[in-house]
Amino acid sequence: MVNSKTKYEATHEEIRELFAFHKLGQVKNIAPLGNGEFNAAYKVTLDDGKSFALKIAPPEGATVLTYEKNMMESEVFWYKKMHENTDILCPEVYVSDFSKSIIKSNCFIMQMMEGEPLWAVNFSDQEYEKVQKQKIEMLTKIHRIKNDKFGYRQSGLHDTWGEALKSMAGNLVNDCKALGYETPDGERFIECIDKHSEILKNVPCRMVNFDLWDSNVLYKDGKICWIDPERGFWGDPVADFITLGAGQKTPLSAKQKEIDIYNETANEKIVLSKETEIRYAFAVCLLALIEEVEKYVRYEPDEPNYIRNTADARDMYDMAFGIL
Repeated sequence: MVNSKTKYEATHEEIRELFAFHKLGQVKNIAPLGNGEFNAAYKVTLDDGKSFALKIAPPEGATVLTYEKNMMESEVFWYKKMHENTDILCPEVYVSDFSKSIIKSNCFIMQMMEGEPLWAVNFSDQEYEKVQKQKIEMLTKIHRIKNDKFGYRQSGLHDTWGEALKSMAGNLVNDCKALGYETPDGERFIECIDKHSEILKNVPCRMVNFDLWDSNVLYKDGKICWIDPERGFWGDPVADFITLGAGQKTPLSAKQKEIDIYNETANEKIVLSKETEIRYAFAVCLLALIEEVEKYVRYEPDEPNYIRNTADARDMYDMAFGIL
């Protein structure tokens, strides 16, 4: 597993007891799963050969950001939304245990999905294009799921995207200060929200994943499966373009091809304009601020991921502030 300060180290006894308590069967084998940097995950195989994925939230008392508190409950919610409203292939959740009685943290047991993360598959250029198209079509499906309030479910919803964004950014700035650091870029981001409040009043409220990187999509036999929607929120669908095409450090105008593919199956088309560029730049600022602040919680200053987050956040801020 990836080295991280937030991961819960479950004992094999705890895992066996959890599976016995929920009457899933006798545990035969337990192995660490995935490369996530926040939750702990295990592949649990039973005597009868069936395998499940167990995901465990950070332990009680671990330092996490405000929006990450009770994030696991949100993840279960987003899986449910996808199963109820789309045909997207994603794991089924069999047991949610938020009692902290056996494993002393929130956890859930879900279907073990087959496949490799997209980044690990040796695609030809043509195959990769096809898979990215499928990924974009997944986004058009979740963007049909509507709500009338914006923000993170776990930290309070708001009437407009501007108000939600201000609260999300404000919480991150406060988290940063509580950890003993200043974030001038975070403060500037909040000023930009006020400056463009009129644009942010008219944004549609949709399910946004905000984390559809190739590491969160599995591939097997031509089919792709979506995992880890826990960083989702109700917000601006344009925000989901951060993970597409040339990535998070380029403006929306660099993603015309991805916009065209999106518009082929989207109910609501995205038109490249000054306004959508601004909306997209706010999503980039939000990701930059998350990366900037989370490094203080997750890593030591000499670790590669700390250095990566610092450089990433700088590039994203520079690009976004150039538009805002």
